[in-house]
Amino acid sequence: MTDSAVASLSKGAPLARKPAAELVVERLLELIYAGSLKAGDTLPTEQEIGAALQVSRPVVREALRGLQILGVVETRQGGRCSVTDLKPERLAAPVQMLIALDERNIDSLYEARMAVEGELLALGALRATDEAILHLDHMVREGYRLIADPVAFRVLDLEFHQTLLALAGNPFLERTARSFYHAGTEFRRIASETPGVLENSAREHERIVTAVTAHNPQQARLAMRDHLSSIAATTANAMKSVATTRGD
Repeated sequence: MTDSAVASLSKGAPLARKPAAELVVERLLELIYAGSLKAGDTLPTEQEIGAALQVSRPVVREALRGLQILGVVETRQGGRCSVTDLKPERLAAPVQMLIALDERNIDSLYEARMAVEGELLALGALRATDEAILHLDHMVREGYRLIADPVAFRVLDLEFHQTLLALAGNPFLERTARSFYHAGTEFRRIASETPGVLENSAREHERIVTAVTAHNPQQARLAMRDHLSSIAATTANAMKSVATTRGD
């Protein structure tokens, strides 16, 4: 994989105009998007990357640090970098930090979730299989049973939302939506322990599944957007509670 990755890097024009490190990041991400570099692959050495892109090793080092912060690459024993598992929860870490630094960003996060997940579920309602609907219906019943157990409900909620996101069969939108889901999880954990929150979520889950069962995209979109609006409100309250406790 290293030789082919170096060859792919060399095909592009020498880097110019933008900051060199930024362009190194873009070129490496292009290789990952194209499948030339996959999860777990070891990257070419700093010297090889620099020679292929006609930049210095310090520039390459800066680019790799940026990709590490993004959760795209990690350093292995021996100093070589490799592509991470690229799981959504890992890639959502920078977003998680952004939210923690400024609670106002929670509004932007849920605005993004509504835009992506609302439309994704509208597609999913049209394409949902009988098997998927049966699984969702089972999780709705389990949700009502688990409203007194926040930990178990959160585990179920993850499976519920991942199942919804997979209904449309669109891997690009699904991956984006899964990354959004994992952002802000710490504050949702606090919110889930607030009395009445899980009972309300269980009812909203049922409404979503009713729309999906009817293969009604408009109702599914609205049910998901209402659910996310409710989660946004309880998450914001949880963040305020934490800030008050810390004396912020």
